[in-house]
Amino acid sequence: MKKYKIYLSALIIVLVTLVSCNKFLEVNPKSNWKDDTFYSTKEEATLALSGIYSQLAKEELYGYKFNVTLEAGTDETYTNDPSPNWNAAKYALTSSSDEVKGVWLKFYSCIQLVNQFEKNLKPDMFSTEEYNRLLAKALFIRGFSYFTLANWFGPVPLRLTPSTSQKDNILAPSPVFEVYKQAEKDYLFAAEHLDHAKASTYNPGEPNKMAAHGLLARLYLKMGGYQPYLADNDANCYFENPQQYFDKAKEQCEIIINDGWHTIVPYSTDKDSYRNHFLNYLKDKYDLKESLFEISFGNLYASGINVSGRLGNINGVEFVGTANIPRGFANFNVALPVYEIYAAEDVRRNWSIAGYRNKYNSTTQLFTMTYIFDNPLHFEYGIGKFRRWEPTNITELKSKGTTGMVNAIYTILNSTTGSDVDPNFTSINFPILRYSDVLLMHAEAIIGGRYGTADGTAAVASLNKVRERAGLTPYSGSLAHNDFFKELVDERLRELCFEGLRKQDLIRWNMLEEKLIETNAAITGHSSFISTDQYHQTYLEPGKNFDKSKHLLLPYPLQETLINTSLKQRLGW
Repeated sequence: MKKYKIYLSALIIVLVTLVSCNKFLEVNPKSNWKDDTFYSTKEEATLALSGIYSQLAKEELYGYKFNVTLEAGTDETYTNDPSPNWNAAKYALTSSSDEVKGVWLKFYSCIQLVNQFEKNLKPDMFSTEEYNRLLAKALFIRGFSYFTLANWFGPVPLRLTPSTSQKDNILAPSPVFEVYKQAEKDYLFAAEHLDHAKASTYNPGEPNKMAAHGLLARLYLKMGGYQPYLADNDANCYFENPQQYFDKAKEQCEIIINDGWHTIVPYSTDKDSYRNHFLNYLKDKYDLKESLFEISFGNLYASGINVSGRLGNINGVEFVGTANIPRGFANFNVALPVYEIYAAEDVRRNWSIAGYRNKYNSTTQLFTMTYIFDNPLHFEYGIGKFRRWEPTNITELKSKGTTGMVNAIYTILNSTTGSDVDPNFTSINFPILRYSDVLLMHAEAIIGGRYGTADGTAAVASLNKVRERAGLTPYSGSLAHNDFFKELVDERLRELCFEGLRKQDLIRWNMLEEKLIETNAAITGHSSFISTDQYHQTYLEPGKNFDKSKHLLLPYPLQETLINTSLKQRLGW
């Protein structure tokens, strides 16, 4: 984050005269892409790369609308808000929804900027090694952008040169296989030429070599999985010879594992290892051993840069009512299956689920902090993984339960100055790839995914490394393929919940509909369920609204289909 802030601050100095009439600096203009700037120095190239990275930190993407709102509606999380403002989280979106439009535009903004960078980076001004390293940083982001677009929209236009006029918008979507192959090409180049995170020349927060290998593994697992746009018949929704992609995913994971530098701190070394890792995201620090790649924010509104991190705010722990508090709105709740899937001794349970709230009374002007951990259908059952604050004396709060404590003392965890008490925006970074994910992908690749044939004998060691850090004993269940696969499905939820992965996991396993049905059954069957409770009914909306024939992909944005006459809206939208 430190380097990233320096780059963006430098960019302000360069461009401040261009934005004196605007409250916020748009690091890269959206509607005035010019193709006449050449990057002839490392400083110029670095500024351009900072502009590319900043697109990912906008509200439309990892600020919250993509990784929080659109990711909701699974067995992991759902919104508690009955208003139409959150329809995108309930499968009640349309092709005109802001969330849909924003995801498309911001990822294509990244792609446009990368295409410009690739064209305008002057190779004769750099050594071959430096030129390839700079280009690799940009291509990493393009690969990530295209992979994500194809996951969520299916076939999309594949633009590999800068758009310079309106006619460049007219481009038919490419088959997803071709889009994935381009992402693969970009990632492979990045893996070859990027710095390792341990290198003295590496800037934390930027792409690195092992992150490229890890995202290649994720790409290959997706290519070996369910492809909902290929056919009406589920049996035909797979690429030819899917096992080849699991073999490739295994190879990429083992490059990282055998390299030996990335790791997770085991429970035997630090009982608070899981908690401490996430405290780094909260405190604007990099844990390079475990976090291979993350979206860097920094609370830069005061500096005039329009990056919009709301992690821990929109999806935070309830705390509103006055100024100068680490505000959290709890617009999204921990889904009931998350509460139920953890063993009591699993240390991740109390970190992923906050289990408390701080409610303001406008009449008395007092806060009452209550403990609600064992009331999982509470309307403010907040996500704890990116909590901005916690009770200073959790033991005393537990003893008070739902009676609560008035004006209880709390500790701010998101303690970066400027972010600690900002009412809306936070500096909390968002993890894209962690080493524990690499281990779980490795285990899944070994058994060949949902429909592979291998059992878990060779995969259990990677699973157990994740379990050990959670304070759990080694897995002792069945190693038969189907049983072990089910354990991996559950373990990915326990380990990676609220990290923007669950929906795409369920889609590539062809399990999203199944998990929504199970979630609604769990809700209505819970002892505290009240059929007339508006919040309980809101929890059920994703499962009720979900239509497998249309909701495994987002619709193309309406304005895009109007501009690009070669982009035809898919049926149902």
